[in-house]
This record gives sequence, C-alpha cells and structure tokens, in this order.
Amino acid sequence: MTMKRKLGIGAATVAALILCFLWLRWGPSSWEVQITGVTGDGREVQYRIETVKAGTSDTLIFKNADAGFAPPYFKFNSASLQSIASRVTRECPREAVTVNGYGFRIPWLDMFPNAVSIDAPERCRKAPTKDEAARVST
Repeated sequence: MTMKRKLGIGAATVAALILCFLWLRWGPSSWEVQITGVTGDGREVQYRIETVKAGTSDTLIFKNADAGFAPPYFKFNSASLQSIASRVTRECPREAVTVNGYGFRIPWLDMFPNAVSIDAPERCRKAPTKDEAARVST
C-alpha cells in the first residue's frame, strides 16, 4: 500500500468520525417521556425540563436554551417551550409526550440534550377554560 493511499484512508476515517460526532451532537432525536417538572428562569438559571422516560423510572433532564442563529435549529422560543412544558406538567402529568431535540446526556460534562419542541395532545397544551378552572377549584 502506498503512502498516498494510507493518507487518503486516514483522512477519510477522520472525516467519517467527525461527521458521526456532529450527527450525534446536533442530529435530531426524539424521546417519549412524561414531563415531571420545569425549573429555571431563563436568566440566572438555565431553563430545564425534568422528565421520566415513558414506562420506566429512568430520569432524563433536558436543557431548554435558545440556539440562536446556530444551524440547523435556529431556535429562539425557549420561553414559549418552557410554558408548554409547564402546562403539560399541570394538565397531563401522567401523559406520555414526545420531546424533540438534539444532543445527548453526559453527566460528568454537565451536558444535557436541548429540547426543540414538545409533541403533546392539544388538551395538554392549552390552558383550562374558566369553567374548567372553576370546577377544579370547587
């Protein structure tokens, strides 16, 4: 095998590893979870969405941060997404929902997947009407 061919194979291997890492880090993923809580104020403390993987007791914490202009997500709605997560927690605490996002959890690096959207039934996403709120409070 010639030196030129070895260098070509080495460069292709490095490029493939870089592409795999980029896909794992920023490629889209979906998790079926139950949202158990939300924390953070978006300023001093980063937004977090606390979940349990559906049908298990395994916890999975998502960060909920704006990605800004960084491709491919261009995410600017972390406060709105936090509001949806909060409503799902209140209205449908036992309902399994799909959280879409990217990234993975590495505890020793304090790294969390970033939530991009939440697919939940409409009844879980909307605020209760005045009649429903009155029934709950009585």
